[in-house]
Amino acid sequence: MNPDLRRSKRRRTKVAFTLVGLMVLFLPTQMRADDNEIESHLKSIYVDNILTLRHFYTAKHLKFRADGTLVGDAAIGPWTLASQFRVKEIRLNGSSIKVKGRRIQWIFDGQGKSHDQLMRDEDCSGKCDAEKKALGDAAIEIAISLPSDKPTEEETMAAMNAVFLPSGESMVDIVPPFWQAYFAKREGKVLPSAAPKETVYVVKTGEITPPRLTFNPDPDYAVEARRVNYQGSVLIALVVDSTGKPQDLQIEKPLGMGLEEKAVASVKIWKFEPALKDGKPVPVRIHIQVIFHLY
Repeated sequence: MNPDLRRSKRRRTKVAFTLVGLMVLFLPTQMRADDNEIESHLKSIYVDNILTLRHFYTAKHLKFRADGTLVGDAAIGPWTLASQFRVKEIRLNGSSIKVKGRRIQWIFDGQGKSHDQLMRDEDCSGKCDAEKKALGDAAIEIAISLPSDKPTEEETMAAMNAVFLPSGESMVDIVPPFWQAYFAKREGKVLPSAAPKETVYVVKTGEITPPRLTFNPDPDYAVEARRVNYQGSVLIALVVDSTGKPQDLQIEKPLGMGLEEKAVASVKIWKFEPALKDGKPVPVRIHIQVIFHLY
């Protein structure tokens, strides 16, 4: 074979190998660029914003599958303490999403407006050991597994929406029943109501004798509320049935810091002498104020 031809073939072969090498190097670089683009999109949506867990798990470290199911076990807490957190950091790490943030502890003022109790701790100056501990206790880290090492943006967002409540979905669907009327009113929704088994009255002087409490133990105090000496009252609407049992409890005026759950748990076991109409027991709808006070 002509020596010049052999040299030409060797050059072509070398060039071919070089091009293949460039392709091998190029593809992962392109893939990383796509990952960075998805991560940037996640950051633009979520960082410094509030996310709501579909289930109010209280653990500091949570791990989920892509379909939103929890890996392992975790206790459920009240929505005012365990449902929402402000995102500080979010990363796309291969086949998983890592989210870090701080839980929000909701309190309510006299006008029913909500505030983050821990904002006071973040704003502290000088010696803030107790405040720093509270903020540390409120830290949360969440890992969400994705279907593959090369997730698409659609797969990534689907996993986020399986774990967190997306914008436009209602809190009514994820809170306990005694919170549903409160959120329906706040969101301008109408709750479907089942036909009552019997007529429910309201107390009227001279027509219906009101029910009388015979057993009303004090509620427990939420640890988080006790820590900051948080006090006030929760207003609950309920029906006292014709046997004197509380039914259909609904939060009317919240207090926050998990105290609503304590109030409901207590009122559920209260006992009444039922209301009377024409001398016969009847169910009535009433309101009860549960007061939380630290002596």
